[in-house]
Amino acid sequence: MVHSGKILIVGGGASGVISAIALRHAGFKIEQIEIVEPREFLGEGLAYQTRDPHHRLNVPSSRMSAFEELPNDFVEWSNAPEYSFLERRTYGTYLRNRLGEGCTHIRAIVTDLEVRSDGGVRATFSSGESKNYAAVILAMGHGKARIPDFLHDFPESSRVIPDVWDSNTLPESRTLLCFGTGLSFIDIALAHLSRDSRNKVIAISGSGNLPERHVQFPITPFTPTVDEVSTLPKLREYLASAGDMWREAVDGLRPITEAMWQKFSTEERAEFLVVDGSWWSRRRHRIAPEVADQVEAEIESGRLTVVKGKVVRVTAGEHHVDLELENGKTYSGDYLAITIGRVYELTDPLTMNLLKGGKTSRGPLGMGLAVDVSTGLLLRVDGTSYPQIYAIGPLRSGEAFESTAIPEIRKQCSALAKRMSV
Repeated sequence: MVHSGKILIVGGGASGVISAIALRHAGFKIEQIEIVEPREFLGEGLAYQTRDPHHRLNVPSSRMSAFEELPNDFVEWSNAPEYSFLERRTYGTYLRNRLGEGCTHIRAIVTDLEVRSDGGVRATFSSGESKNYAAVILAMGHGKARIPDFLHDFPESSRVIPDVWDSNTLPESRTLLCFGTGLSFIDIALAHLSRDSRNKVIAISGSGNLPERHVQFPITPFTPTVDEVSTLPKLREYLASAGDMWREAVDGLRPITEAMWQKFSTEERAEFLVVDGSWWSRRRHRIAPEVADQVEAEIESGRLTVVKGKVVRVTAGEHHVDLELENGKTYSGDYLAITIGRVYELTDPLTMNLLKGGKTSRGPLGMGLAVDVSTGLLLRVDGTSYPQIYAIGPLRSGEAFESTAIPEIRKQCSALAKRMSV
């Protein structure tokens, strides 16, 4: 419990700011809270830093409230229909509005943590400065961009963009190659195509599948029990039996995904990620209806081409890049953008120092960090909990799996704030 003293939140994206909002809602003073985030603005992070109006939320407005206890707050703030998908840049503004004034924003990086003899935590910053806190909340977000095997030994080239979110600006070009056809691809493709009517995108992935769409109207999710999906064969049977109502089946798992994941054996979790992961991602993380319409129109016009295939060779010249596929076909573009998402393993300085110092370990299958999801507390290597170091969001992915969407994050933050205020 933390009644007084400073609280440090490491990471100022959506997870970190929703943590701060939850603390305020639980009775903590805003002056107690410090957020360390190198970006200029809080509440943005990887997901909401975009300024592109084509980049939409992929969760309906009715489920985007920052408050677990006030589910309609985002709808009321934005004056949007409950079943709508607003521009993503709007959400960072909303979070900053709900955070309010008075929170200290430290534009730096935390590099290490030490538990003090009095139970507090000493944080060391990239500047070399150290400060003491009553509690720390880790909200570092996602890992690095995933790099495909065919680029692992490829020399660095200005024609290859390994992380499309390292900068808000794509290079100007006429034809953009993309490897990966998930959510990041949708954003990058639409941004490129919107620049000039002559622009084209060629997308290549092993599946050749795009994210599924949200339908034009709300659906009523199924209500499965944990026992019905407590093993991987049971989950597969449940999803297969849904047929055309797979949206209702997938959305029905949302309240019990963490419990389901904890029932799976380590072997089942690993098999799910390899065998079922692509199917799950396409259907669990869907795109707004208007975005899906736009993508289909671009495919119909010939400006967007989606190719299923395995890349066997990449060649980059001074002004172009070529991808050769296993079937012998070659595709050329001005730039190659890698759009296959993020890795589960975090490699930020704080995570790496905690691991190297033997202070904690990675979560199951290397996902996130070792966290007791029942309390939110970070775990030591021996399995015991740190008393005042919490972790939320993607850091819990090893034990919670789906731990990146706002409905899951705000639930975690609310529970954490209540625990800290008792």
